[in-house]
Amino acid sequence: MSKLLSALKGPPMFAVLTAAVVFANLTFAHAQAPAAGTPAPTETAAPVTPPPSPPTKPLVFNWKLKKLDGNVNLTINPDGSYDFSGGFSDKKPGDDWDISMAVKSTTGSIVVFHYEGNAGGGVQFSKTGSSAFIADNFADFAKKHTWDAKYDFHLTAAARKQHYEQAEAKRKKLHEEEEAAIKAHNEKLMKEKEQEEKVEAAAEYQWEEAHSAQPAPSQGGGSSVASTMSTIDSVVSGVGSAVSDVASMF
Repeated sequence: MSKLLSALKGPPMFAVLTAAVVFANLTFAHAQAPAAGTPAPTETAAPVTPPPSPPTKPLVFNWKLKKLDGNVNLTINPDGSYDFSGGFSDKKPGDDWDISMAVKSTTGSIVVFHYEGNAGGGVQFSKTGSSAFIADNFADFAKKHTWDAKYDFHLTAAARKQHYEQAEAKRKKLHEEEEAAIKAHNEKLMKEKEQEEKVEAAAEYQWEEAHSAQPAPSQGGGSSVASTMSTIDSVVSGVGSAVSDVASMF
């Protein structure tokens, strides 16, 4: 055994063993190195999600009017342009027609579209325009929205004035006839005129009740702010908000 150890410690054998160890290390290193032409491995980067494409389709609303032969349409385009149109064929002499439509976005922004005009020969209207606010916030409206629409009729200023003048003339005539009956001591006629005055007063009260939401005629004879705000209030309330939340009105 001692002879074997001495032989291994000799210079020739020690050199052989050293060469064998070096060769083994080189072989292992070569096996671990990537093959020629293969890029060194790198860390895998997390995938980048591209931003969503902006919506390109318009928002289209179609409303079949209740109790009227007509409809109302609203188209809102991604570039902010819009077309609010519609009407009906029913003739409503002496009346103005007031229509409002509200659209609310996911962020709570509200835009209101409104039209008012004489309904004596029916109504056909179209309001077009463009809004930077709609263009900037179109994606919010396209993502999800709620809407509501309301319409109402109210007497034109001219029709209301005419009614007051006719009612006043009738009251004046009845009063004069009653005064004449009193001077003539005609009790039967007096009672008849008193009854007519009561009937006329009741009819006038009923008329005022039916038109209580309508303001008195204005000096200019134009549309009333109160009637306009009534439908706007209604549609904004219909989408769960207040008029103070309205961003734009067209």
